Amino acid sequence: MATGMPVRRRHLIIQLKRLRKQAGLTQDEAWKLLGWSRAKLQRFEAGDFQRVKAGDIMALCRIYSADEAVAEELIQIAQDSRKEVPWWIQYKDVLPGAFISLEAEATLIQDYNIALIPGLFQTRDYMTALMRSSAEIHTNSEVQQRLEVRIERQKSVLDREQPPMVMAVVDEAAIRRAIGGTETMKEQVQHLIDLSRRPRIDIQVLPFSAGAHAAAGIPFTLLGFDGTDAAGSVVYLETHKDGFYLDSDHEIARHRLIFSRTQGSAMSVEDSRDFLERLVA
Repeated sequence: MATGMPVRRRHLIIQLKRLRKQAGLTQDEAWKLLGWSRAKLQRFEAGDFQRVKAGDIMALCRIYSADEAVAEELIQIAQDSRKEVPWWIQYKDVLPGAFISLEAEATLIQDYNIALIPGLFQTRDYMTALMRSSAEIHTNSEVQQRLEVRIERQKSVLDREQPPMVMAVVDEAAIRRAIGGTETMKEQVQHLIDLSRRPRIDIQVLPFSAGAHAAAGIPFTLLGFDGTDAAGSVVYLETHKDGFYLDSDHEIARHRLIFSRTQGSAMSVEDSRDFLERLVA
């Protein structure tokens, strides 16, 4: 991916690659069908461009037999890319799809959570309890549909052939809050213990005793795509209803520093596991 690639462009490229693979086409087959040069499609899928033509997106979606709603979303991104926009964007029109697709491609995920267990680590019963308490979910079918999406999301990240490095700092408040009751939380805590034993997952608990700390405020997730450098990374700020993406070098560097300092305030990975094991003993 190109250095400093804006969030929407990255989302666009990920989706187009996915559609090509679903259509069973190689790059060579695709550029020949389009009448493009090989270099044009290669540059396109590498994100090596300044502006995106809506006509090019339409042509790609046509040969990939993309769903109409997906095609409309991607064409809209192409059209918007030709306008002057702020360096930050509220992407409620592509949520949660954008976050899920970006997360599934990330090689490094750094997550800070205050009140809840991180979504990647939630058990089915924990998720169900959260959804049943939501004012925005009204039927059992809605609950089941969202559960399946979240479980597939977890598998696509944690169980893929080359999983990302996941570093999570979880506030003690999220561990202590009895979502779904005692048994549900006991199962949830045990799940955290099991996950913490995986080689590419680090879970640290931020104890109440840490007092004031660098990350006090809004939960956030850092997604890295090109190693651990700031270039090519994205910050996602979670809010109650919508979310915000930040992709400037300044904001990425600032949130990396916040996360690093918060890790320093938290228990070590080993001490965090011991703390969790005492809770389920």
